[in-house]
Amino acid sequence: MNRRLWIANLTAALVVAGLLGALFNAVFGALATHTDWSRAWEYRGMLWQGWLTTLSIASAALVCGMIIGLLFMLGQRSNLVVVRWCCRGILEFLRDTPLLVHLLFGYFVILAPLLARPLGAAGWNDKPIIGVLILSLFHGAYLGEILRGAVESIPRTQWDSARAVGFDRIQVYRHVIIPQALRRVLPAIAGSFVSLIKDSSLLNVIGVTEFFYNTRNFITGTYAGLEGYVPLAIGYLVLTLPVAWLAHWLERRFRHET
Repeated sequence: MNRRLWIANLTAALVVAGLLGALFNAVFGALATHTDWSRAWEYRGMLWQGWLTTLSIASAALVCGMIIGLLFMLGQRSNLVVVRWCCRGILEFLRDTPLLVHLLFGYFVILAPLLARPLGAAGWNDKPIIGVLILSLFHGAYLGEILRGAVESIPRTQWDSARAVGFDRIQVYRHVIIPQALRRVLPAIAGSFVSLIKDSSLLNVIGVTEFFYNTRNFITGTYAGLEGYVPLAIGYLVLTLPVAWLAHWLERRFRHET
């Protein structure tokens, strides 16, 4: 049975590889006469700088978004009704409207008039900072809902047992609830992180010179298509695949833990 399964898997892999190879050969063969990869090499500095900017923005937004998500989760579980309803209202507003709207309205109408001059006086570029803030708030709202659902799925006996051994509220969250909740929602959190990295490309609408912005300028200036879009796709894969792999590794590690 194992041998048959091995043969079946090998056959399926060969068929898939053959189909993909034929597809790529047809596509790239048809475009080969219209490509000039030397142009991408000439603009490698600009593309590399844009990729590093995207990496920096995504890393900062991941950290800030996680903190904001935790705050939203705690706010929705607060004993104060006003705090709970304020957090719920903010979450619904952020989740029920597009990120593009938040970027345009939040930057040009609210945050740029308030922060552009102070940040400029301090020697900071306001666009990436405001972009990270808006991106963190948007995805922090989703993370807050994910974490709230995970925390509320923990049985009440876990809370009572932790209180019985003398844990205060912070210790209960830190040592008992949060570790269990994170194990339950690792796939959802990983998906949110991947979406955040990809959504960072929308910051180009407010003039942030990130990876997509620089790639678009390269394509516009050289009339190159394939030479720009292939590195663009590979660059985002390099950013998102480690997050997905890390999540899968953590899932396997914590699968049998209680």
